[in-house]
Amino acid sequence: MIVPKHGLISAARLRQEVHGITRVIIARTDGIALYDDVPLKERDGGAALTAALLGLAATATAAFGLGAARASMTVGEDGTIVFAAVDAGHVLAVILDPEGDPLAAGEAVLVEAERLRALSGMARTT
Repeated sequence: MIVPKHGLISAARLRQEVHGITRVIIARTDGIALYDDVPLKERDGGAALTAALLGLAATATAAFGLGAARASMTVGEDGTIVFAAVDAGHVLAVILDPEGDPLAAGEAVLVEAERLRALSGMARTT
């Protein structure tokens, strides 16, 4: 089972590996936050949006015959969100500032998602 303490550890590891991470979110796929390292007043909707993005990525990869969605990123003018499915019930996301490296973040998020999946005891997404 993934607990909030795992989010704290994951966030520390990710920040150590990737420059420019401003936020780390672990959400359930139903949009409920399990971990979010910003102050409580800034958390509105982060988990729900992350879960929705994962759902859109899964729909797109299936529609194009690409198999299960592993990771995705959206690049904006002021930063990037990189997210990956942890298992059938969780998603891990990082927000990067404009100076962050999205490709390095993508690799780190996939590695950390696999660590979390091992802790969750749940199956991978299908």
